[in-house]
Parts: sequence; structure tokens; C-alpha cells
Amino acid sequence: MRPSAGKAAPVRTPVRGSAGRTVSGRTVILPSRPGSRSGQRKPWVGRSYGHLALPVPHLDDVHRDLLDRAVCGDGSWTVVNAEGDSEPGLPVLRRQWRHASGDSLLLVVLGWYPLVLTVGAEGAASLKVRRAERRLVEAALAAGGLTVPDAELERVLTQCCERWEKAVAARRVLDEQRTWLECRFCRTCGAWSAYGVLHCRGCARRFAPADDAERDERGRAATEVSAAAERELASLGCGEGVFPDWPAAPPAEAAEAASRPHGTVVTAS
Repeated sequence: MRPSAGKAAPVRTPVRGSAGRTVSGRTVILPSRPGSRSGQRKPWVGRSYGHLALPVPHLDDVHRDLLDRAVCGDGSWTVVNAEGDSEPGLPVLRRQWRHASGDSLLLVVLGWYPLVLTVGAEGAASLKVRRAERRLVEAALAAGGLTVPDAELERVLTQCCERWEKAVAARRVLDEQRTWLECRFCRTCGAWSAYGVLHCRGCARRFAPADDAERDERGRAATEVSAAAERELASLGCGEGVFPDWPAAPPAEAAEAASRPHGTVVTAS
């Protein structure tokens, strides 16, 4: 049917980059189809972080220095706040490295028994950061570690909490048994004396052969209980049972591999 005189025909103007449909002389804009040029999101390429597990209870000085050497080995990276992140007698909870260009790589400890950590770029993951992260991961793997997929992280951290409680209990046993390994008890006055002394420090009584036999028996029992607690701590610390067939090497061999030189560390002033 031709338009009546004096009325202009409807203009059907397509919209570039969008799908259009004409309804009663009007152009309706439809959402762009998935995969079309307009509205297509830029794909996410690569990873800017990674999770690692190492066969040690926590990030000690040996493995901290190992990771420092891996990142700073090319001379262009420095450790940020090296003293604040490694207080004497305390495990390291975080570590940060900065490139001369200003790029930053950050490590955060997520769990203990075994050590679980995340490392990644603090901000955009430049090529320099990715290379430093790759060196760190390779050093960790050479020390007996392994990468932890995102899908496994929650399970692993749940086990770390449970294993930490067991480790605390095992250490409590060691503290309790240490008394019987280092001291002897006087039934007469109730005082404690050094393990090998002949006279009680409280009442000066000379210990009889029966006292020596009782001390030795308690000492043997304490040695057995302590050895079992030490074995449990070693198993918990190296991550035995968290992943199939891991750790591949005994903890002593992993510690030896972690102590091998891997470049020079430069700390920021």
C-alpha cells in the first residue's frame, strides 16, 4: 500500500553496531549478539597470581632467603621492608619486592602446616613482574613445593587449620615431657632438681638408687612420647597427606635444596 499524499514515508535508519528490527515504522534497537564487535569484553589473558605449597611448617628464614634470591637474582629487584617482615623468632607472614621501574610483587602467607602462600602482582602484571613470579615459582618447585589450583585452595586451607591445632597439641606434649627429660623430682620435699644431680636442691637429701631408677624410667617414657610428638610435627609440617604422593622428597632433602645459592639479594634502604 502506497503512502497517502502529504505524509512522508517512515525512515528506517539502521544503527551501526547494533541489531535492528523495524516495528510499525520504528527502528527498535536490540542488544548486540554475543561475540559481536560492539559490547565485546576484552578477554582476560594470563594469570596475575599463583598459589604455592611448600613442605615446611611456615615461611622460615631459609625459604624466605630462597625466594628473595629467586626474585632479586637479576639485580633489578629489591626487598621492601625486609626488617619489618622478618622479626627475630617470628615466622614471615608477607613479603614484597619492588622493581626499579616501580612494579611490585607481593607474597602473602595463607596457611601453616604445611606452608601455603599466594604470590602475584600488586597492580598490573607487567612482563617484569611475571618473569620474577616465574623465577619464584621455579625456586619453590625446586625446593619440593607444588602449585595449588584455585579449586583446591579452600580444601587445603581447611586442612591447614586442622593440622595447626594438631601441631599445637603436639608441641604442648613436648613441653610437658621436657620436664622429665631435664629434671628429677624429690618425693620427700617436692622440689625439682637438675636431671643428673646427686642431691636434692630443696632438702639436700642424697637421692637413693630407687630414686635414680624412677628418674630413668620416667626419662625413657618421656623420650618415647616426645619422639612420637616430633614425628607427628614433622608429618604435619611437611604436608604429608594433603596431596597424593607429596612431598616427593623427605623434609631434610627439601631443606637442603632450599639452601642452595640462587643469586644475590638486594634490600631496599
